[in-house]
Amino acid sequence: MSRAIDHRARPCGVFLSMVVLLVGLVACDDRTAPPAPSSTPPPPTPITPTSITPASGHHEDADHEREHLENGHGEAEHEDVVVLTADAASRSAIRTAAATTRVLVAERSTTGQVDFDQSRLAHVSPRITGRVHRVHATLGQRVRAGQRLAELDSIELGQAQAAYLQAKARAELAEKSHQRAMDLYADRIVSEQETIEAEASQRETTASLRAAEASLHLYGLRQEDIDSLAYDDRGTSIYPLSAPFTGTVVERHATLGELVTPERNLFTLADLGRVWIWIDIDQRDLGSVHLDDLARARIDAFPGEIFEGKLTYLSARVDADTRTVRARIDVPNPDAKLRPGMFVEVDLFDPHVRENGKRESRQPAVPENAVVRDGDAFVLFVAQSDRRFARRVVEIGRQSGGWIEILDGVEAGEPVVVEGAFLLKSAFAESSLGGGHTH
Repeated sequence: MSRAIDHRARPCGVFLSMVVLLVGLVACDDRTAPPAPSSTPPPPTPITPTSITPASGHHEDADHEREHLENGHGEAEHEDVVVLTADAASRSAIRTAAATTRVLVAERSTTGQVDFDQSRLAHVSPRITGRVHRVHATLGQRVRAGQRLAELDSIELGQAQAAYLQAKARAELAEKSHQRAMDLYADRIVSEQETIEAEASQRETTASLRAAEASLHLYGLRQEDIDSLAYDDRGTSIYPLSAPFTGTVVERHATLGELVTPERNLFTLADLGRVWIWIDIDQRDLGSVHLDDLARARIDAFPGEIFEGKLTYLSARVDADTRTVRARIDVPNPDAKLRPGMFVEVDLFDPHVRENGKRESRQPAVPENAVVRDGDAFVLFVAQSDRRFARRVVEIGRQSGGWIEILDGVEAGEPVVVEGAFLLKSAFAESSLGGGHTH
């Protein structure tokens, strides 16, 4: 009976032994197996424009930033910084130069339009009604002062010339009669009364002759034209229309056979040896604009050529709509290259560079390529290392000769990016949208 019991208990002991072995194997696996990866990623480290973490592999930039902050330099708390990767820096060809202190002549750039010198512009009209008999001048022709532009056949002029010739004949007769009376009176042949009457008649006819001559002058006849009038001249009705000065015919409205009156403009004559350029100056710039300031005009039609002049007129009135002041520049134009109606680029130079009239104003200056426009602000970039650049908002002053005066934002001697500033501006804008400044 005892054997039967042992025989039945043996399978149970084997089963318990296998269970103990399996529990031991599971405990061993728990101690040696690596932990399972979490399905939720850790939260990212925040990056701000004033606290920049360089890209992986750029330990020298991180060391530079730590050293910069440990040495007590706090600019990083107030500056936006762009950090380029080594590959981007090698491809960008960025060049820097130190900001230098220099005196700049104030320069303002604007646009203008060429116009006639109104003091050398003439509308030539007849002083008498007549019919166009002959036209001598052509459009664009250069004429001399006194040269005939056209001739008019005028009945009114013929009558005036006939009256002059009659007055001349009476004056000559009266002069001879007066002289004869004086001679006869000396011989006691005529009375004194007759001599006085002859003298009065001579003065009266002389006055009439002068009046007739003045009428011809009012019609535009020159003294030599009047002196050449003869009693048997049949062309006394021809009225000459002459050029008042040497210039160019810029308009012609005379047609052969047309009846014209003094209100009609037949020719427009202009002296193109000097022209005006009209510009508009913003009221904010009036403090640096003065009469007699030097001006230089450029035009695409003549690349590389400069037309110099002076500011001769500055309006006393500010336009209420544009907030600008009208100004005029007188420019010599001996070759007539500048033509009225042309648009030109104008640079104004203010020679009054002394501050308060005592000393010259010296400020840091940078090449004009270093400053870029960013919205309403002017910015440039200062190099902190070969690949690290600080963005600075600056206040600009005078501009002259390719240089810009910096009134605030940069000190003399600081390394400023002079080539590649636009690239850094684009990189900064892109990284600002992305939350970081490493490229």
